[in-house]
Amino acid sequence: MLPLVCRTWAPKGKTPIIEEKAGKEHLSLIAAMAPNGRLYVGGQDKAYNSEGVVDFLEYLCRRYRSKDLIVIWDGATIHRSQAIKDFLARKKGRVHLVALPGYSPELNPVELLWSQLKRELKNRVFLDLTDLAEVLKEKIEEVRKDTELLVSFFKKKEVAFFTG
Repeated sequence: MLPLVCRTWAPKGKTPIIEEKAGKEHLSLIAAMAPNGRLYVGGQDKAYNSEGVVDFLEYLCRRYRSKDLIVIWDGATIHRSQAIKDFLARKKGRVHLVALPGYSPELNPVELLWSQLKRELKNRVFLDLTDLAEVLKEKIEEVRKDTELLVSFFKKKEVAFFTG
């Protein structure tokens, strides 16, 4: 719920003020992108746990029934849980996991999506999760329709080196 504050302007001598509603409410998002510009996003009002990640991966498996999945992700603790290991064992040969090197968000095209969304929401204040979710859905749909933008995330030098 905390706004991403960036530079702004104000009349000389007037300090700009963004009023915010502080608290622990937040939305957690999870996303998968394909080099052809397809985007899948899930969200919930609590932090994702291993079961939530497995549910998302199951959803992707249903979307791509006749294709194997290559999942490239960071080394977050949630990605190394027993639930994830059990899922991968059940999907052996169907879901292939490639871990990014530690501390390398520049190699992850989904990080470029998050940066894009944050830029779209800069200096915006949301008073409740419903408003935030509504605007996020709109922005995600705009990005989803812009396949050129999504494909460009995979063409970034560091990402192309890793995923190309």
